Amino acid sequence: MKNVIRRLKILLGFFILLTFISILTLAITHQTPIEAKQIITLCTYRSEAVYDYTAILKPNLIYNNKTLLRPGEGPIYTKITKEVNLTLTYDFEASLQAQTEITYSLKASLKTSAWTYPLYSIPPTKTSHTPITIELNPINKAELDTIKNKLDSETGVTSTQYVVEISPTFFVKANTSEGIINQVFNPVLTVKFTKTEQGEVILIEDLIQTKSGAIRRTETDILEDVINQRYASYALSAASTVGLAVSVFLYVRHRPPESPERKLEKMLSPYKDFIIETVQHNLPRESKIVNVDSIKDIGKTSEILAKPILLIRKPKPTLIVIDQDVIYKHEINLKT
Repeated sequence: MKNVIRRLKILLGFFILLTFISILTLAITHQTPIEAKQIITLCTYRSEAVYDYTAILKPNLIYNNKTLLRPGEGPIYTKITKEVNLTLTYDFEASLQAQTEITYSLKASLKTSAWTYPLYSIPPTKTSHTPITIELNPINKAELDTIKNKLDSETGVTSTQYVVEISPTFFVKANTSEGIINQVFNPVLTVKFTKTEQGEVILIEDLIQTKSGAIRRTETDILEDVINQRYASYALSAASTVGLAVSVFLYVRHRPPESPERKLEKMLSPYKDFIIETVQHNLPRESKIVNVDSIKDIGKTSEILAKPILLIRKPKPTLIVIDQDVIYKHEINLKT
């Protein structure tokens, strides 16, 4: 019988461990997504705006009477510059063949911290051809100074610096085999008249500006391995649960009955601080014996009378409380 109980304990422990592992596996497999999203680039596209300028110079010493100055050839000194001619070249490229329609417009303004004055504009124009080259109005400081001084006089402010802002806008619509491209591109160029360590110069920066985009598609892949792992965790959980239930049932069924001593200890444990065990106690003949129905009642009696509970184990476990010539007695039945 002991071997059977020992084997049942081992079996019960095994299925408890297996159930814990199955629950852990189930949690892990459900934390792993069964879908994987992948972003695929179908088409890339790019808009590019390239500004170019030619500064027309007055007779000068610093550039050895050079009359034209291009980007990268040196500072554009205001005092020796007659005007600056600007061009804008726009181009659009896509990685797939596309039917392209471009609508462009342009606004140029003279700006200070106090006011903005429109210089000229180009109305919306449609084309399907690239590159697009736009000849911009020349930048003439003498003419700009005249406008600035008049506006300062009208507004009552004195502007020390001003800029010319050129703001084109390109609306691109292109049909490709993978979808429609819609892009808005606004490559703003700022021409500054300022004073630096090099002197009074015209600064023209950000001559090349770009904007890129792409047509993308998101694909969802079902991860069959993860799904199979989930099914396996279901099977493991079911098997471990059934095994645990059966092993608990068998262990409870074959578990030996509790010993009388152990049962007695459990019954008396709430009152152990009030119990004094004695081997035998001879009761006075003239004493009055009162039979008490339960251990709980004998405990209450002990508490009310402030008397200890005497425990006599043999021949039959008995609890008694003695109050002078009255004896309260309860015989414990361990078979119930």
